[in-house]
Amino acid sequence: MKMKYAMDLILEVLNQMIDGKSMNAVAREKGIPVSTVYSWKQQYADYYDKLVYQKSKFRRLKGIYHSIGNEQPKMKTKKAIA
Repeated sequence: MKMKYAMDLILEVLNQMIDGKSMNAVAREKGIPVSTVYSWKQQYADYYDKLVYQKSKFRRLKGIYHSIGNEQPKMKTKKAIA
């Protein structure tokens, strides 16, 4: 079976939906029927779910990393004896 759309386009559409764009907005922007985008979401549900999980995990870890970075103790400097 020959694919009408390239896999790059399918993954780009799914990534935009994961980033928060609505299905209708992405479909309009790319000139693709909403039903096609919906079927891609259903067809690649495992990929979609794994990517959503990984992105949420990354955001959480990034927040933890930044909060740890702000709490680093400052080094005490010794006063010079004059």
